[in-house]
Amino acid sequence: MNATDDLLQDHIFIRRLQAVIEKCYALLYEGKDIPFGDLVKIADIIEQFVDQFHHGKEETSYFPETEHKDHYSDEVRKFVLEHEFGRRIAKRVRIHLEEFLQGRDAREPLARYLKTYSVFILDHTSKEDRFFTDVKENRSLSEKEEKRLKQEFERMKHECVKKSGNLVGMLEELEKAEWAR
Repeated sequence: MNATDDLLQDHIFIRRLQAVIEKCYALLYEGKDIPFGDLVKIADIIEQFVDQFHHGKEETSYFPETEHKDHYSDEVRKFVLEHEFGRRIAKRVRIHLEEFLQGRDAREPLARYLKTYSVFILDHTSKEDRFFTDVKENRSLSEKEEKRLKQEFERMKHECVKKSGNLVGMLEELEKAEWAR
């Protein structure tokens, strides 16, 4: 698997998270309870996997490598802006989650920002999927560039696991939770 395929695989994981988030916000809107620990796991995966790890791979390695090739500079700029938008939504999720955990009436804003993040995931990953597919089809990156990026991604993955633990396992736990079925 090359670096471009690696990013596409991340999107599959992120869309699995989106399905969990969708179920979560729907239940919150219905007034049903989600275990606090599971809400924290969702916020942690958003911050640590989606933003720090996945968007980090794109922003620090992949986009700098692709932005000056072909016609990609405008797309890369838009993706970076969208990442910032996603960070702002994630920050609001964390703020309202903390309020909710402290017993304040934050169910509705937490559900609203989770829904907003869910929509962001679907929109953003679909646009990036088209971009990555275009990069692959046009062979915009050489095999050597893909290999170097993949090695960088592996280093980043090791650091992420060391810092955050098994985020894939955390998502699997969420998917198996009674409320998420």
